[in-house]
Amino acid sequence: MDKRNLRKLPIEYLWEGLVLKDNIYDNTGATLLVPRGERITRDKLEKLYNFNKGDKNIMVHEDAYYDILTDTRISQRKRQKLTERVSGYGTLSDSVGGMMHHVDAWFESDELEKLVQNISEKLIEIDPVTIFSCINFPRPMDEGLQRHSLNVSFMNGMIGKWLGLPQKDVRILVLAGLLHDIGKTKIPEEILNAPRRLTPKEFKVMKQHPIYSYEMLGDQFDDAVRDAARHHHEKLNGEGYPDGLKGDEISLFTRITALSDIYDAMVSKRSYKEANLPFGVFDMLYRDEFKGLDRKLVMTFLKNVRRQYIAKRVLMSDGGIGLIRYIPVNDAAHPIVEQDDKLCQTDGRWYCREILTM
Repeated sequence: MDKRNLRKLPIEYLWEGLVLKDNIYDNTGATLLVPRGERITRDKLEKLYNFNKGDKNIMVHEDAYYDILTDTRISQRKRQKLTERVSGYGTLSDSVGGMMHHVDAWFESDELEKLVQNISEKLIEIDPVTIFSCINFPRPMDEGLQRHSLNVSFMNGMIGKWLGLPQKDVRILVLAGLLHDIGKTKIPEEILNAPRRLTPKEFKVMKQHPIYSYEMLGDQFDDAVRDAARHHHEKLNGEGYPDGLKGDEISLFTRITALSDIYDAMVSKRSYKEANLPFGVFDMLYRDEFKGLDRKLVMTFLKNVRRQYIAKRVLMSDGGIGLIRYIPVNDAAHPIVEQDDKLCQTDGRWYCREILTM
């Protein structure tokens, strides 16, 4: 038996009537529990739950793992739950939520440093595409700020690594991503979570959050972190806020945070706009639809994400599983996918619905 392609799967993702295309093993992969070809019955499910002192996981080969997870009986929400649990993203998000609700206590404890350390370790342990999948998943409205902060932190760290920055700078970028929007905790909730576009008056209030972030961070944080918090909405063309900086007045760490902030905002679904598939956002970045970003930084980002997504499994609009084989530089919205030994470019009718990870 080849253990290299075994994946851990919670028993709750099996269902009565499932006919196995591959063997099911115990949570160590050493003991065959149910052979391929057998039908899962209620009795077999109960025995699986009771086996190995009640461990709730089994092991299956990679192909069977993805066949089960992409079955119509398994919702995107369940795939999201599994990915966030296995990757540790869910635990990190809960920690960021705790920070947002108890800012002063976190700033005065060592919990923030532990959180930065945990995120930095995940950047090494986890495939970047798994991190992107967690970023791209739908998010509840009441978790918007904590997930956005975590997502920008992850993206800042990845970009820093791709730029070859030293680890101490990557950690500063991770911290800057976590704290760049901390000032939003001072924005009234009815504005922050408004289920519609903000009015001009409300947007004026919202535009104060970078200043609040800067003030809340105070002298106890690195100047680079405070600068990224205050200026991540500045633009190289001078049309940003709150200080109208332009060009070299905007630091590298701030430029990185601005890119991360825009990417996460674009892939998120809100009540007044649909989420954008990551490939569509890559294409928008290539076409320079977000004026004022650092073009060289954007191209470095796109080069690296294209490389990361090659050969990754993807759930297609027809329900089948494909492999991404190529992402055109000038048309990232329509990657070329292999499915059933055929190569085709995606379009409006046959497209990528979801990247499959873990």
